[in-house]
Amino acid sequence: MRESGPVYSPKRDFAVIEKLSAHPHTHLRRRSAAICSQELTLEPVPSNIVKEASMSKSIFLFNLLICCFISGVTSASEPSGDDRPVALITGSSYGLGAELTQLAVARGWRVALVDVRPAPSILKVEEIRASGGIATFYEVDLAVPAKRAGLVRQVVDEFGRIDYLFNNAGYAYLATLEEMDMAAAHHLFEVNYWAYADLAQQALPLMRAQGRGTVVNVSSILGMRGGSMGYGHYAATKHALHGLFQSTMKEVADAGIHIIVAAPGGMRTQVGKHSVGPMADPTNDRAAQWEDPAIAAQDIFDQLESGSAIINPGYVGRLQD
Repeated sequence: MRESGPVYSPKRDFAVIEKLSAHPHTHLRRRSAAICSQELTLEPVPSNIVKEASMSKSIFLFNLLICCFISGVTSASEPSGDDRPVALITGSSYGLGAELTQLAVARGWRVALVDVRPAPSILKVEEIRASGGIATFYEVDLAVPAKRAGLVRQVVDEFGRIDYLFNNAGYAYLATLEEMDMAAAHHLFEVNYWAYADLAQQALPLMRAQGRGTVVNVSSILGMRGGSMGYGHYAATKHALHGLFQSTMKEVADAGIHIIVAAPGGMRTQVGKHSVGPMADPTNDRAAQWEDPAIAAQDIFDQLESGSAIINPGYVGRLQD
């Protein structure tokens, strides 16, 4: 699936041409390149192009925008001025991420879905669009810093804003300390910790400019207590999230930005099947009997309007009540 392009407006002057040059639709890239070359090179130019260039800037841009509209540039995006909230959700293809997506769409939000396993998220985007909603999907390997660079800005360029960042993607590397492979442990931290920090760092200045925003970081009960044998590396990534984002809560408290760290217990997700490492056993789906992630997702949404907090969604929180 191709990513949809940003929404264009006749108020954006000749910056439209620059945006078109980076558009994922190949024929539009060629068209914008041709326009720029006609303006900047000394090659002979057909007389009809000379006449077009002599038109006023506003008329030229109007014609260009009409062409873009016909080409379907705006087919997946709402017209400018849409004030419906925008949510970026990582790990959207399965489990808790899929449930968070369902709740966001039910509220009428526009959603940008991110996952390294694209098929379920692509189907969800098609379903949302078929029912009149607004959604797009980005296939991103969050373990690679270069691939997640600029992701939040790309979402804002397309939708005009970002109201909610749900840092949810993650997996488990299961190994004792003696069994640890350093490269595998680093990979785990890139996905489970550094990607959270990176995307939040990208989002916070934009949310400050808006005067509001919410970052939800999905941790685990293992980020608040010791883990079982072999879960030490996974638990360490979750403890790191608590350490970072508890400080971040204080750093953005005066900016209208809320930081939520959600630490659920075991949920019926793909975490068992997607686990890696010497102690992983994909044939033994330990998560099959765990809690429905829809319960934790609803608890997280219930917290959104209540401000920054560390919460235990699902049965863990209920046991503490």
